[in-house]
Amino acid sequence: MKIRQSLLLIFTFLAACALLIFPAEAAAGAKNGIGYCLQILVPSLYPFMVLSVFIVKSGFSEKMGNVLEVPCRKVLKLPGSAAATILMSAIGGYPTGARGIAALYECGALTESQAARMLCFCVNAGPAFVISAVGAGFLKSSRAGGILFASQLIASFFLSILCSISAKNETVPRKAGKRRGVGAANALVLSAADAAKAMVGMCCFVILFAAFLNLFRIWVKQPIASTVLSALMEVTGGCSDLTKLGVPLWAFSLAIGWAGISVHFQILSFFPNIKVHLPRFVFYRLLHGLLAALTTVLLMRVFPVDIEAFSNISKPLTPSLSGSVPASAALIILCIALIICLPREKLEIEDI
Repeated sequence: MKIRQSLLLIFTFLAACALLIFPAEAAAGAKNGIGYCLQILVPSLYPFMVLSVFIVKSGFSEKMGNVLEVPCRKVLKLPGSAAATILMSAIGGYPTGARGIAALYECGALTESQAARMLCFCVNAGPAFVISAVGAGFLKSSRAGGILFASQLIASFFLSILCSISAKNETVPRKAGKRRGVGAANALVLSAADAAKAMVGMCCFVILFAAFLNLFRIWVKQPIASTVLSALMEVTGGCSDLTKLGVPLWAFSLAIGWAGISVHFQILSFFPNIKVHLPRFVFYRLLHGLLAALTTVLLMRVFPVDIEAFSNISKPLTPSLSGSVPASAALIILCIALIICLPREKLEIEDI
């Protein structure tokens, strides 16, 4: 413990010195991070973050769980209420699934071990980032983005099966798992506020890592090493740097599956009250990247893609949610569910 504290103290001192000696480089990196947040993260993630929390707080996940209880129990050894969160993790973006898992745990629908296990496979990049930003934006090929996204989903599916093989089929106590939703109107208000708070925390991590990454590049000047470091730390900047090197598509899949240390911190920040086995979490992130990369290689043989350009991005990227078929379909389905769940009587919003 003393060694860990000493290393943390040394790192903090060195980081402070670097910020004081190279303020311009740190500011430039932070500016890049702010650009990533405003142009990519907030537009693509915030709506899904709201929906992910809403389906739990409104009680919709419990209703959906009544239908999917048997397959969830048989295949994944999870309660049926987890099905909606698993779906949102597949199409909503990295932290969306994590926030949904945290919401399920907070309302008593998951045990601690179930929540920790879901973290091993409910961490996926959303179509707005993979197809729109990386595929159409960085690689100038929506088809390449589709292959990347399919690879992430296939890898996540195999991880879910792998995590469930030796898991126990736990049962949540009835009094905890049957809590009613707070009402559609209140749930929407609470979900929007919760997602906004989560987005602020996520953006802070992105800006912080972008600033320090720019400082590291002062000493790591070799292009390949700099790109590897970038992909290791932050996925958006890492994919941008991979574009400049002209690497094969599987390298993008590896980086997206790994997700970056910045995303790891964002996800773990949602679970202050859950004991997450960090080495296991990191191992599954790496395994996700490797499986996704292998899947990409196999899919490329079946669906060959000619990448139009691997070059620097000269103009800002603004991914469109409506340009993604899975994302648009999910939004329509969940909006219909919202309408169905609205009570017939007059809505009253209580003081929060």
